[in-house]
Amino acid sequence: MHLTLLCGFIALASPGPWEPTPAADVPPAPSGSAGEAPPAASTPATEATGPASAAAPAATAPAAPAPAAAPVTSGTPAPADKAAAAPAPAPAAPKPSKWAPRWEAARLAEDPITADGRTKWRPGVGVEVASASGRFSLAFNAFMQLQAVALHVPGQPGTDQAPGAAEHTDFSLQFRRARVWLSGNVFTKNIKYRITLTFSPVELGFKDGVPHRSPILDWFFTLDRFRDFTLVVGQYKVPYNHQRMNKITALQFVDRSLANNEFTFDRDIGLDLRSKDIAGLGKLRYYLGVYLGDGIAKYGPSNFGLMYLGRFEVLPFGQYDDLEESDLDRSMKPRMLIGAAYGFIDRDPHDNHGFGGAIPADGGFTSTHNATADLSFRIAGFSLDSAFFWRNGWRIPGNAVDLMGQPITPTAARNGIGYFAQAGYLIPYTPLELGVRYGGSRGIAGRYGTSLPDQTEVGGVVNVFFARHFLKLQLDYLRLYSSAITGPMDQVRLQLQATF
Repeated sequence: MHLTLLCGFIALASPGPWEPTPAADVPPAPSGSAGEAPPAASTPATEATGPASAAAPAATAPAAPAPAAAPVTSGTPAPADKAAAAPAPAPAAPKPSKWAPRWEAARLAEDPITADGRTKWRPGVGVEVASASGRFSLAFNAFMQLQAVALHVPGQPGTDQAPGAAEHTDFSLQFRRARVWLSGNVFTKNIKYRITLTFSPVELGFKDGVPHRSPILDWFFTLDRFRDFTLVVGQYKVPYNHQRMNKITALQFVDRSLANNEFTFDRDIGLDLRSKDIAGLGKLRYYLGVYLGDGIAKYGPSNFGLMYLGRFEVLPFGQYDDLEESDLDRSMKPRMLIGAAYGFIDRDPHDNHGFGGAIPADGGFTSTHNATADLSFRIAGFSLDSAFFWRNGWRIPGNAVDLMGQPITPTAARNGIGYFAQAGYLIPYTPLELGVRYGGSRGIAGRYGTSLPDQTEVGGVVNVFFARHFLKLQLDYLRLYSSAITGPMDQVRLQLQATF
């Protein structure tokens, strides 16, 4: 069996004359936009990309003119060496929408650094460097989100177990995210890599000046020689629900929905087989994965309780960059994605999975069945994103004890449902977008009980796109309700995002 696996990896990695399929985790982006992780520089250097790709220089030097003594007529094929030296024609750039601001296309144009075009700057993607053969490439990119938050919390009455709390308003100004990306391909265009490092104190879990989480968010390889059997292995976002898969730099609101934050799987170590375009039809995708099941917030010895995932997507109108919220392409052609997924987690050390999950006080484990369905739609500057979540699980108690030496009573799993819907519209000829969101979660006790509170969020957002998602200012307001808190909370967030 080991020999068979080794032969399979050699076959996937071996160079060949094929053209690479699109990066496994970044669908084609006709608008030239980039997102949470910049696309690997997998295309040959002679191919131009981005909004102004038609104006990009060719990567190879123009062929020398044929000697006068040996003219080539239009009816005679060019010699092999001359044909090889001629640069491939650049693909035509997509026509900008008539509803977009006039300056947008020029602002998003890529900027060559070297005359041969193999080193260039692409807005949102950063600096790209490629070898002459295209077998090796590297893209360097960084982004930051500077976020100000004001949260008004109503006063809470006291109980026998805890004193009450006075009404107050909290304010914070922080780097919500500050990340660096490295991506590209090695040895062949079909072996891609991506590394994401974070420097944000929030994501590093700083407490008393000491980080409690690794700076490594993503570190994985994609072997995409076979379109319908692309292999992804390493640590990366589990492809469970669509909003979590969206690029963090391409969100419509300042952050993802309350339901996503509760029910998502976040990142994990593992592998999956996937196809972003089953059978080349341009309308179907699948993901089948196995992961460690511990998320990225826990390190050290684990057990054999793993996570198992399956996801399927239908795109009835064809492929598009579905990992961007907001319809910045403003195309009159409708675009839609319908997805569904199921995941089973065996003995998760958290009360729910991933970054947001806490370690239960009793020290036990949680096994859960999880399911989700989502829908995204785009047309003419209008966008709609929605999802439904379901989770049902049970606890395996631990052996932790309290200060009196008594076993800690296990807390029930966070069983229940979640949902959200948000919509936005870009005002024609302007960089302004208005959006609304409604969502929440409901605890369902069922057979195993639940510790999930009932929660609701409702609010709106105003976005100003100076250079699409690459440089934008966002202001949103949410009214938050929770069965764990008496009275509603009001949250206002202002965020400046820059990707470079």
